Amino acid sequence: MKVIQIGGIAMACVSLGTFSSCSSITLLRIQELKQVEAHVDSLKAEVAAQNEQLQIEQKNQNELLRLIRADMQVRFEDLGQKISSLEGSLSENKYKLSLIDKKTQEIQDQWKAKAVADSVATTQKNTQVEKLYQIAYGDYTASRWDLAANGFLDLVNQYPESALADEASYWYAECFYGKKDFDKAEQLYSDYLRKYRNGKKVCPALYKMGLVFEGRKLMEKRKLVWQKLLTTCPGSQEATAAKEKMGK
Repeated sequence: MKVIQIGGIAMACVSLGTFSSCSSITLLRIQELKQVEAHVDSLKAEVAAQNEQLQIEQKNQNELLRLIRADMQVRFEDLGQKISSLEGSLSENKYKLSLIDKKTQEIQDQWKAKAVADSVATTQKNTQVEKLYQIAYGDYTASRWDLAANGFLDLVNQYPESALADEASYWYAECFYGKKDFDKAEQLYSDYLRKYRNGKKVCPALYKMGLVFEGRKLMEKRKLVWQKLLTTCPGSQEATAAKEKMGK
């Protein structure tokens, strides 16, 4: 008997002279088994290689996931810091705005207080001006020319921007006309007409200048100034009076 080893399979064959008890079919089966065994070994090697590759890929994926998580953690921390910074800036801006609002309110209150104070001061000033004017005018109507002149002059000097400065300047000139100081009166009427071209007393001033020239026997000058009166104040009482005097 002869033992034949094929792969991991041992088979016994009996020799009978020149013939073997191992038939050709048995040998074929043995070869098939050998091929199957080789295929199994190949599959095992392939599976082992795939397992190794999967482990490598799993390791790479785990490392990539770790890096992604670390990066996200850094990003979240950075975002948190930025949010905290923005919240701090917002709080600071709100505080600054509150200071601005407070300062604005203080300024508005100051302006209101100033407006009230200015209004009171203006009222007091107007009252004072009116009082000075009435005293001076009372002296004028009583023919106290010097007192009246001083009163009107004080008003013009102290309150040149007041509404009564116009009339006070005219009445100041009238005081000298009342005193028959025609030279001074002429000068003051001329000053009035030059300073207050659209004043309330332009027409009376032109008429009185004509009377000043008449009193000084300067009839040609009287004519010229009254012609200007007729042109400037054609419908006034002064213009009517001037026409009547020139017609005589």
